[in-house]
Amino acid sequence: MSKPDNYVNLNGSIVLQENALIPAFHSGLFYGAGCFETLRAEQGKLFRFREHTDRLKRGLIYLGVPEKLLPDPNNLLNDISELLRKNSLQSDLARVRIQFSLNEKPGYGRDENLSLIKLINCSRIDSELKPLKLKVSDVRTVPNRSRPADLKLSNMLHYRAAYREARDAGFDDGLMLNQNGLIAETSISNIFWKRNGVIYTPSSETDILPGIMRNEVISIVNELTDYRMNIGNFTIEELKSAESIWITNSVKEICPVQSVEDLKFNVDDDFINKLREKMKVGKSGENS
Repeated sequence: MSKPDNYVNLNGSIVLQENALIPAFHSGLFYGAGCFETLRAEQGKLFRFREHTDRLKRGLIYLGVPEKLLPDPNNLLNDISELLRKNSLQSDLARVRIQFSLNEKPGYGRDENLSLIKLINCSRIDSELKPLKLKVSDVRTVPNRSRPADLKLSNMLHYRAAYREARDAGFDDGLMLNQNGLIAETSISNIFWKRNGVIYTPSSETDILPGIMRNEVISIVNELTDYRMNIGNFTIEELKSAESIWITNSVKEICPVQSVEDLKFNVDDDFINKLREKMKVGKSGENS
């Protein structure tokens, strides 16, 4: 009998994780030629699902995938729903990852016989979030002119390096700067902070991956008359006077930051709770 959470969807078929076999020679394996999306499922509902699949398609187009091979969002949604049921997660809180890799011959040239490898997995996650400790990373973001920063491409080794650097030093995540030393993002999330009624977050000019949850928070703040949104370019010095800091991504959603190295911040800020309540209202509908 298999363990819970041990089934994956490979190319449309649900199989045990240990039985999911892929070709030994393809550019997804050799060069990381692929893209992915990570979503949070709550009782089978996926927030901003269409935005995730739209970004997934943009990533595949950037990688040279023709229109005829692009995934259908409705088929993906059915695949995810079926996989959640198979893993007994349809009534729980779960992390879902959709991965597409290019099944083409090794080398940088085009393969007229290109096909896609689709892998979807899911796992149970804990609803309790502990405040994070961030380390200012020595790893910088990759300039947008070198690789599109707004796409979730498989080859994200700079994020991996920043995360491991932070964890090895006893922190939860790494706060990354861009090539000019401006605050950008963490290895797994976007970052916000509050000071004197103003909410700050780095602009896309700092080569961040502007997340779907980041866009949702910006939209919420813009609707609040008591607060003003400031999207711009900021230094670490400007972060020091923040009253509270939080990070956002599609799995953690909104998570407070308790410290950036030796600097301490308020993790019980009423504003963070207000954001979470607004998020609940926005998530009350079906998959969208």
